[in-house]
Amino acid sequence: MKEIGVVGAGTMGASIAYLMAFNGYEVHLVDINDEMLNRGKMNIEKIMQSQLKFSNGRSEKEIEKIEKLGVKLTDEQKEQIRKTLKSSYTDEVVNLIAKRIHYSLKYDEMKKCQLIIEAAFENIDVKKEIIQKLGGIMDGKAILASNSSSLSVTQMSKFYRYPERFILTHFFNPPYTLPLVEIVRSMETSDETFEQTMSFFSALKNHRGPVKPISVKEVPGFLVNRILVPMINEAFFMLDERVASARDIDSAMKYGAGMPMGPLELADMVGIDVTYDVMKILYEEYADPKFRPSNLLKMYRNAGKLGRKTGKGVYSY
Repeated sequence: MKEIGVVGAGTMGASIAYLMAFNGYEVHLVDINDEMLNRGKMNIEKIMQSQLKFSNGRSEKEIEKIEKLGVKLTDEQKEQIRKTLKSSYTDEVVNLIAKRIHYSLKYDEMKKCQLIIEAAFENIDVKKEIIQKLGGIMDGKAILASNSSSLSVTQMSKFYRYPERFILTHFFNPPYTLPLVEIVRSMETSDETFEQTMSFFSALKNHRGPVKPISVKEVPGFLVNRILVPMINEAFFMLDERVASARDIDSAMKYGAGMPMGPLELADMVGIDVTYDVMKILYEEYADPKFRPSNLLKMYRNAGKLGRKTGKGVYSY
């Protein structure tokens, strides 16, 4: 594969486009209007500058860490640490990645792509329209993958002209640091499509190391969300019941369960609307009361307090 298409320049779409360009692929990022494309471009620029700042700051953090232990480093020793930890992620690399990403409003720009990843928001009607449009420009050789966290891959494959070449690839936010991708095949996905997809993602890397694709059966919530989102939902129940403050709930799971981020912090990062929608789907699909969405979670969603993307959720940003 040489060229990758991404439909949807939102948070995930922009991040996926960046990941593909980081791996050396020419990327065509397509959305419905210039506003969305410009927002996606700004997000990608923020990702690159953030990663550049992090990479360049590693040596200074290591020097500070050593000296906090009471070790006084000489200038020569500091310089040696800087040389050893010098990052290969430079301004030149950032400029090269940026040049690989091409922004467009036209689906036809993706005609030559060997893989197109649909990354629109979780709405079956929106995805149906996109998938049907792509069916009109793609041949039967290219793979169409949907980045969905909860929708049925078999249902979506019916909208596509070549259902045997349709598959689901569920990335985790942000994909340039979180390596997991859930690969879910539909009832129509061919063995060849599945094997090509697993092989492609196994060869990718992000800023932490190799990308890790796993094969998951098509069930509501797939694997990670079926475990993770109900835990976040329970944290909202406990916040509503005033079992503890938001800070203490998050601190309990970070310092007691070893989580890098508390469940309420995670909801703000993922998006409270996304969290609610996944819980609603789990509740409807399994018809099990253990998946009932928290009323407080729903209230946050209705109030538009969706987390980091709106500047306010459980916490303010």
